[in-house]
Amino acid sequence: MIKTNQYTSEELFQLLLQGKEWAFDAIYDTYAIPLLNAAHKRLKSQEAAKEVVQEVFITLFLKKAEIKHTENIAGYLFTTLRHKILDIIRADLLHATHHDNIGRQQERFDSIDNMLEGKELEAVLYRSIQALPDKCREAFILSRYEQLPYKTIAARLNISVNTVEKHIGKALRLLRIQLGEKDLLLILLVLALS
Repeated sequence: MIKTNQYTSEELFQLLLQGKEWAFDAIYDTYAIPLLNAAHKRLKSQEAAKEVVQEVFITLFLKKAEIKHTENIAGYLFTTLRHKILDIIRADLLHATHHDNIGRQQERFDSIDNMLEGKELEAVLYRSIQALPDKCREAFILSRYEQLPYKTIAARLNISVNTVEKHIGKALRLLRIQLGEKDLLLILLVLALS
């Protein structure tokens, strides 16, 4: 068994370049914990820290020939870590910005859909109201659109309050048949809120 503590980090790196695979393990054992601590401090996630440190060591192993002239392996490892963390932060910011943009676009589309749906409902309701018998239509319009009380409607149409109630009840029954229960409730809700 080789005593790895008798070598400096730079000597271990040179041994790694010479094909001594155990030198990689020794470098890993020396720097894994300090790199994990530094990564966790910035990423605030143990899992993300482990992943980025693993990427740092994979980069070291794969690019060892390209960095063979380094005099400071610790500096190389921590610089690589910093660059990878910055890449993660940039990707997260880009993702968050993209997600916000999509959310804003979706809100605009929803708003347009709601407007179109509202216009379509208005058109359907208008056609359905126009199909009502004359007195039912008049009573319904005065009640729902002008929001007049039954007593005022009765005076305007020169009929009794009881007859107004019957006309509006008949109008609602006919509209329910034409529009269906769900659409009628939605339309009446829209009318009540406007």
